[in-house]
Amino acid sequence: MLSEGESWGWTSPALLGLLVASLVCLAVWTVYELRIGQPLVDLRKLRNRVVLTADAIGLVAGIGMYLLLSLVTRLAQAPTGAGHGFGVSVVVAGLILLPFSAGTLLASRVIPLAADRLSWRLTLPLSCGVILGSMLLFALSRSGLWELFLVMAVAGPGVGCVFAMVPGLIVNSVTARDVGSAMGLNQVLRYFGFSTRNALSATVLESHTMAGQVLPDLSGYGAAAMLGCVICAIAAAVLPGRRRSEPGVPATAEGAPAALQPQRQNPESPIPAQADQVCG
Repeated sequence: MLSEGESWGWTSPALLGLLVASLVCLAVWTVYELRIGQPLVDLRKLRNRVVLTADAIGLVAGIGMYLLLSLVTRLAQAPTGAGHGFGVSVVVAGLILLPFSAGTLLASRVIPLAADRLSWRLTLPLSCGVILGSMLLFALSRSGLWELFLVMAVAGPGVGCVFAMVPGLIVNSVTARDVGSAMGLNQVLRYFGFSTRNALSATVLESHTMAGQVLPDLSGYGAAAMLGCVICAIAAAVLPGRRRSEPGVPATAEGAPAALQPQRQNPESPIPAQADQVCG
């Protein structure tokens, strides 16, 4: 719908009808999943505030993160004749993502080491704030190719922290038999964010493309970046709630299932004992 809104018209019957049909299908699927005994996706787990918060942050931060990746690679490969592109090859555009990959890898390894000293209720919003900072940096400074490398270097640690902590929060908040279902839902939401960013970035850039032109104005990248800032700010504002023990599930004073409770000094640590398997 996002990708067709500009060409169909945002108030066109076709677009509105597709929106209504999508909402109806979502409602029917939700009711069905809640009624059957063994659902493919156990939506009841979203009653757990920690799981709900982790999924919400993963979804929103995922949209913002993938939106930034799309904008950076598009701008890097835009022809110099457009007045704002750098005209680099696909190989160079891929190299711009290397600082991002290095930052995410470093963050996923540092978070388990720092887990005993950090509160996940503070670290998770701060990590989203780092992603917000990288998006803001892109919105304000994108006149040189080196600035794109810098943007990716800033975004990497923030993204790595978020996606290292979110699985740990989910694993520590559900029973062992429900880990697969809970993590599956989180992955679906993450891929939903991935697909949404393509349409979202294309829609914003298309809206800033003059009639008869092929490439968008530079202002389109700024508008898309500011939209990403709003999305990341929402993710940073979604503060995790305290864990709740579920009926029939042995829980510690922290509310996490006893079978999954890691042995650590800080009960606020976001990383479970099996962090290597979760973050890898």
